[in-house]
Amino acid sequence: MSTKRKAFKVRSGNSHITVAPWVHSASGASRWRYAYRPSPAAPWKYRSFTSKEAATASAERQLEAAGAIASPLDHLPPARLRFLAEIAATVTPADERRVLDFIAALGRSSALNGAVERFLTSKTSKAGEETPHVTRLRHVLTQLAAHFADQHIAEIHLPALQEWFDARTAATGWKRKKDIRANVIQFFRWCRKEGIAGNDPLTVAERLPEIGGQHGERACLTPEQFQRLAEAIREEYRPWLILGCFCGLRPEEIAPAASDKKSTKRGLRCEEIDWEFGVIRVSPETSKVGFPRIVPLSHAARAGLLWAGISPGMTGPVCMTNPAKSRELARLGKLVFADATWPQDICRHSYGSYRNAIIRSLGQVAEEMGTSVAMLQRHYHNPRAMAEGEQWFSLHQSVPICSYENDSTGPFLLASNS
Repeated sequence: MSTKRKAFKVRSGNSHITVAPWVHSASGASRWRYAYRPSPAAPWKYRSFTSKEAATASAERQLEAAGAIASPLDHLPPARLRFLAEIAATVTPADERRVLDFIAALGRSSALNGAVERFLTSKTSKAGEETPHVTRLRHVLTQLAAHFADQHIAEIHLPALQEWFDARTAATGWKRKKDIRANVIQFFRWCRKEGIAGNDPLTVAERLPEIGGQHGERACLTPEQFQRLAEAIREEYRPWLILGCFCGLRPEEIAPAASDKKSTKRGLRCEEIDWEFGVIRVSPETSKVGFPRIVPLSHAARAGLLWAGISPGMTGPVCMTNPAKSRELARLGKLVFADATWPQDICRHSYGSYRNAIIRSLGQVAEEMGTSVAMLQRHYHNPRAMAEGEQWFSLHQSVPICSYENDSTGPFLLASNS
């Protein structure tokens, strides 16, 4: 039988201590020794004994003092324990859940470039086509994806995103900066909804500083400006002016631009104007967002459409061409806005603001305009007094019209009830 001494384990519950033979380096004496830690983060200590029995008894007492069931931390290497000790010292109890959520999100996260493609595909699928908005999103987000390459979304932090944003918008105006910031925010919100960007109330994109801009970005037409527009606009574009100003339709919902080859949408048709029930029924084939909606046909809109040559019983497109994609708006901008450029969507801005001045319900106005309350507040709403709204929608009394009673097409002055 071999007399060679062998290491053995002293156990208690789920814990154990290994006792091993050991030779003193100076005296050469044979001993039994085991290692232990006073605490999980403490360095190892050693105890040695002349007999196996004494070492065993000491190891048993050490296990009893540490508890019958050892912590899983006992089996971790020192580097791991130091890391956990640093986490415990840094993370407060209130932040523990956020830290765990971030780690879980990181595990679910995907590379940014793949997520961008999935996001754009979902937007196109929802709209049924690649709309101009999706095209603009693609232009911005593919640049974002190229910059961050295969980096995971949950690993993108504010300093790095801010650096990219500043470089990307260095040569752009404030309006374009706002649009690019909004594009990036839209993408990161989608990522949070998909569970791949953490659960923080604000995404990293929403922490980008807001962009200040010029006043008047949501300018409304005044009655006097509308009068000048009505007098100057080419006759073929009159329906476009009325439907934008008094019904809030988007320019492309009235008459899609012929240059937009990707769009399968058509413009509003005369038969979709319900004169009997006083509404315009915007169909999915016309609506930019693909959902039908009902728009009230105010007295101003009725009279204006008659002036524009649209009357009950007519069929076909209300407007054959879109002035937004022609030189007409550039011409009108110079005539009406003191040599300035045409304010984008000013007709729709005017409807949203003056309509809410009367009914005081952004939710209803948003439904009529086919948008959301948040979008209305950000882009289309310029708060106005009720009297201003009433004045705007009373313009019908003096809008030049072609009535049933006479064939006069001469323009009247655009005045309010007063």
